[in-house]
Amino acid sequence: MPHAANQPLDITYRSSRLHEAVKMTIANSLYSVLFRKNSVMLAAVFGAGFVFEVGFNNVVNKWWDNHNRGRQWKDIRDKYVQGGEEDEE
Repeated sequence: MPHAANQPLDITYRSSRLHEAVKMTIANSLYSVLFRKNSVMLAAVFGAGFVFEVGFNNVVNKWWDNHNRGRQWKDIRDKYVQGGEEDEE
């Protein structure tokens, strides 16, 4: 039976091996799903780029609106436009 002092090293070694096994499983899954065919990888890159663009655009627009609150036309329009959205004919 192992000595009590060796037990933390044994647990650390086991968890390290488990961690490596999980990383390899994820890497193998990514390779088999995304990187095996060039067309699938290209579609994944374009899809990820589109999702990143939409997300980044939304975040920057929210930041811009918060940073410039009260100075944009949508915020001060009511002070200068009479009658709101009605058409004048």
